Amino acid sequence: MKRFIVLLMGIALTLSLAACGGSKLPTQTTETTEGASQDTTSTGGGELAGTLTINISNGNNQRTITYNQATPLTYPDGTVYNQGDLKPVWKYIQDKLGIELKDVAIQDQTSKEMMDLNAATNFEDAVIYGGSIGEDVMSYGAQGYFVDLSKRLNDMPNVKAYFEANPDAAAAATAYDGGIYHLPYVHPIGYYSRMFIGRDQWVMGLLDSADALVDETETLQVAYEGYWDRNATNVVDLQNAAASNGQLTREVALQVLLDYIKATYPDLAKPSDLYLGVGAKYDIDELIALWRVVKLSPNTLSKLTTGNVVDGAVISPFFVRAAGNREDVIRLANYFGGQRAFGTDSYNSRWYLDENGELEYSYDDEGMLEVYDYLKQLYSEGLIHSEFSDKTNKDDFRSAMFSMDQNEGQKQFGFMIYEWVASTTAANPTVVAMLPPLTTLGGSSEFVHFVENTRVIKAEGWAISAASTEEEINAALKLFDYLYTEEGNIAQNYGIPGNLEESETFEGPDGTQYPKFNQWFMDSALELKNNDISAFLRDFIGAILPIGYQASIGYEYQNTVNRGWESWDTYLGAGVITPNYEAEDPLLKLIPPIFSLTEQDKAKLATTSIDETTVDQIFLYITGSDTAVKSKEDILKLFTDSGIATYEQVYQEAYKRMIQ
Repeated sequence: MKRFIVLLMGIALTLSLAACGGSKLPTQTTETTEGASQDTTSTGGGELAGTLTINISNGNNQRTITYNQATPLTYPDGTVYNQGDLKPVWKYIQDKLGIELKDVAIQDQTSKEMMDLNAATNFEDAVIYGGSIGEDVMSYGAQGYFVDLSKRLNDMPNVKAYFEANPDAAAAATAYDGGIYHLPYVHPIGYYSRMFIGRDQWVMGLLDSADALVDETETLQVAYEGYWDRNATNVVDLQNAAASNGQLTREVALQVLLDYIKATYPDLAKPSDLYLGVGAKYDIDELIALWRVVKLSPNTLSKLTTGNVVDGAVISPFFVRAAGNREDVIRLANYFGGQRAFGTDSYNSRWYLDENGELEYSYDDEGMLEVYDYLKQLYSEGLIHSEFSDKTNKDDFRSAMFSMDQNEGQKQFGFMIYEWVASTTAANPTVVAMLPPLTTLGGSSEFVHFVENTRVIKAEGWAISAASTEEEINAALKLFDYLYTEEGNIAQNYGIPGNLEESETFEGPDGTQYPKFNQWFMDSALELKNNDISAFLRDFIGAILPIGYQASIGYEYQNTVNRGWESWDTYLGAGVITPNYEAEDPLLKLIPPIFSLTEQDKAKLATTSIDETTVDQIFLYITGSDTAVKSKEDILKLFTDSGIATYEQVYQEAYKRMIQ
């Protein structure tokens, strides 16, 4: 299986996944693909409406098709985009298609709010609806409120060709009645998504010599007892045994770790090699042993980072990007014997396939209940950022702990995060990807590097209201199909020609030539979005919005700086395993991003109360908050009392319908 995944990654990196459900950039198509499904009808090139009303709502007025910046944007050709105008990409598309595009979205409305509001008027207020709407559109579409696109594929030859080359995308968008009511947003399938990224200089400074060490006074009350027995001794056990009355000091924790590495891995050139580079071979216990040393070394690490000891420095060994990403702490479950948490790239997808191919809800698994105790212990030791789960806190923890090292008065420093490569390595020039901890998967005894998070078909997309006139539907189909032409796909991934070099391209590490951003674009992204290219594309240019199109990895490659390339090489070189759509092993098979639920399904779910309030109790337990949930048994009872049996049955039946 490991060789299979490595091969898959190699295929992905040459962009030749079309034969196995991959993400090759579609090229311009002018005729219906031979061998296509016959279950399509055509309007025969009917008349087009002159105007399309569009409601793309993402709960953020920066992420609509309207330019909502107070400062005008001036392109090199002198074109000026003012507040209230269509963003450049959408003005470009409007001109290319000869169809007026009218934004009717309430600019800061969430997708759910938008769908609930428009359901009351039978979706008559716009022709096109977009955002995180896939599951709702499947339901409303089966009731007749959205156009069945599977019957209009002959009017969208490029979409049709794309679905034939990428059957997983078509399957993920297919409702329980066989209709396709939305085109999904598809990530560059087959590429690594997020990685463990940390400060390797800290590891080397602590482990490879005593030159950087500064006296420390911090102590730590041990709580975690260790998980693995793959080696003759367990380093956590050794540290716990060496603690004085349960209290660890940096000197003791570090010496135990160094002695353990020397005895267990005598062939390593230096101790840090256990954790760093393509040859890293640490497990979660060995990582936690290192986290303890990191936590206990604020003087050493603040001096190593800033040049001086920072009085009152606080070190967070593991942190998340923001409280909204709190479930990245749950992802650590993967490294306790391969416990699965998410079946696709969504915090709401708490489902996975067991070894028999049965859909299982992960958050009440026996193994996951054990993990909650481990996470509680790690949190009590201060190894996880203290504010990681407080959703009332809107701070950007990644910025606070990675990007402000040299700021006067800076006292917060983070060691490791699970995040996107390009933006995170751009946030701090010293950080780099570290391989994930070794773990087993399923019933195998082989230890492998595994990350659960990979690029997938998403729950976002866009759809056409069935209340529209035939002329409006024809115009919407033309717009939908345009984003699957080469020209339209480039516009949605990279923006308009004014963003790009006319004749130059950018060569990715896969050898593929991608459109290259010009100097005006790069300078503007730096000035207006602190060099966050993806945010600049969305907020100012109108590209890479979560609607129906195939995303390209090329824009992210161009945002890869500092040690980002080294990070890609580390994961590729080690052959880190990720789930995929073609996996033979059910434990490694991605599930659909959303499920098509019938009205009967919804009625059954209404008798349950498995929701975010339930999940909140898990985080309250992990953080030791005063709550009615006092043990993992209480968590299990909470799920049982909330109707988890019915909840699982509904989704298991929905999944079986989707794969038949």
